[in-house]
Amino acid sequence: MDIICQSCSTKLTIPDEKVPKDAVFKVTCPKCQTKNKVITKGEAGATPSAGVAPLPGQKEVESPSSLEEIPEEMIPTPTTEEDFVEDQRLAMICFEQPQIQVVVRAALEGLGYTVHVPAKADDAVQRLRQNQYDVLLLHEEYGGSPENNLVLLTIQPMTMVHRRNMCVGLVGKQFRTFDYMTAFAKSVNFVVAERELNKIKAITHQAVSENDHFYRVFREALRDAGKQ
Repeated sequence: MDIICQSCSTKLTIPDEKVPKDAVFKVTCPKCQTKNKVITKGEAGATPSAGVAPLPGQKEVESPSSLEEIPEEMIPTPTTEEDFVEDQRLAMICFEQPQIQVVVRAALEGLGYTVHVPAKADDAVQRLRQNQYDVLLLHEEYGGSPENNLVLLTIQPMTMVHRRNMCVGLVGKQFRTFDYMTAFAKSVNFVVAERELNKIKAITHQAVSENDHFYRVFREALRDAGKQ
């Protein structure tokens, strides 16, 4: 999808796979920081709002000055709103306890990540298929129990083509933070003791740094070979 910033006319391109379906979201222009509102409507693609270029074969409509002026039939239901920022770093957290969500989200936002909080396990799996996350933090009992953890069961068999670009942290009540044998057994990058979630910002920063260092030479080799 191509978007023209309504303030400075900079052309922005959003990969189609990252465009939310049936949603109202904002695209932040990296040049002037203007938030351009975009409306998408199901599989038909984007319904242009202010600053949005129409897709091939799609009629251009007059840009409304506010969401309230849009005809009712053009407003998706339910409506969600997310920010899309070019080259943003994405993180997802999967915790069912609201108090833990608040702590972990604040920590990751403090590290510069745009944080997604799925409503349930099915939503989390769908987001994993639609987005490339840099960091994923989840509780081992997300969804009820370790045996029924749908997100973990989805991640564990992933090929390294996908996994090497995502740092996965698993939180558990009986874990010892940075127990690499447990992390290996669970097919994640690192584990965190639930009692140490107050240190999750520093723990995640260290884990991501170690993961980047581990794969740096490999990624550079792929890039030089034109495979990345």
